[in-house]
Amino acid sequence: MSVLMNSGDTESSTEATAAGNTESRAVALQKIRDIVAAHESIVVLEHEKPDGDCIGSGLGLVLGLQMMGKKALLVSQDPHPPVYDFLPGRAFHTRAGYLEPGDFSPEVAIFVDCTGPDRVGKARELAEGKVWVNIDHHISNSNFGHINLVDPEASASGELVMELLETLGVPLTQDIGTCLYVAIVTDTGGFRYQNTSAKTMRLAAKLLDIGVKASEVADQVFETRSLSSLLLLKAALGTLKIYQNGRLAAVTVTREMLRSAGASPDESDGIINYPRSIAGVEVAVCFKETEDGRGVHVSFRSRSRVDVAKIASSLGGGGHPRASGALIPGSIEEVSGKVLGMLNNLDVWTDL
Repeated sequence: MSVLMNSGDTESSTEATAAGNTESRAVALQKIRDIVAAHESIVVLEHEKPDGDCIGSGLGLVLGLQMMGKKALLVSQDPHPPVYDFLPGRAFHTRAGYLEPGDFSPEVAIFVDCTGPDRVGKARELAEGKVWVNIDHHISNSNFGHINLVDPEASASGELVMELLETLGVPLTQDIGTCLYVAIVTDTGGFRYQNTSAKTMRLAAKLLDIGVKASEVADQVFETRSLSSLLLLKAALGTLKIYQNGRLAAVTVTREMLRSAGASPDESDGIINYPRSIAGVEVAVCFKETEDGRGVHVSFRSRSRVDVAKIASSLGGGGHPRASGALIPGSIEEVSGKVLGMLNNLDVWTDL
């Protein structure tokens, strides 16, 4: 498997019809505008375990659709991490299991930040038989929508939603801007990652111009942690192991660690950044045991030269060249042994 790189790389009848439908950015934007104009009820779907980009993009888009007079709702399988409770638009978010039959009958389903339709989990049932719009920036996106606004060069899906709202003629309010800024700032790691471009900074500046408080967002997202999350971090760092002469680092988060720390699963987010920050580490991996103990969420991060999206893809996952993941069935011992064995056998280490 080749993992070195110099730059960033169905089951239903609905999906079978949609797959492979690609178009230019301008054409996609106009098609989405026409679809939105022709329908009144729209559901925006988030991927499982939604992150800052997914949540910020989704809330910003729903707020914009509401301003247009549309009946719009943001739906996810999993809850939003508490760190994002400060964001505007929370009243327009719900979870798939909380909707009663007949509560909401959307005509259009907009998938945000999802590489494929199955990424939305149980929320997918709301999309069946509807028009599918696919808005994403992952290189592994399968272009599954009837309309695909997909750009791997975008730093975050929030960039694409911002462009779409402008195409729809929706004014960027401070509330919408705050959501979109969170989408961008989280997926760029506070503008530290390689996906940060000049365009990214220009868009962020535009959001600051309309009143987004960058320091307040940074305090909420990056500088505020619960005691339980720090206790969990302490336990996880106790599992730190180094391989390949300091170029590969791994940590583990178990159900017992979560229980002992009194932490929720979303409080393990960000732990992988600690092994990645070690001087000399090129690839970091975090093994997180699922709540039922039947599988492991494996997160990968690389610093500059290894395409971890290809690694994750080979394990049934996907993501970005520098940040990817996969859900692998098995015990944490089985999965970590399998993944570390694969990583240690990559030919990449002889080239670094």
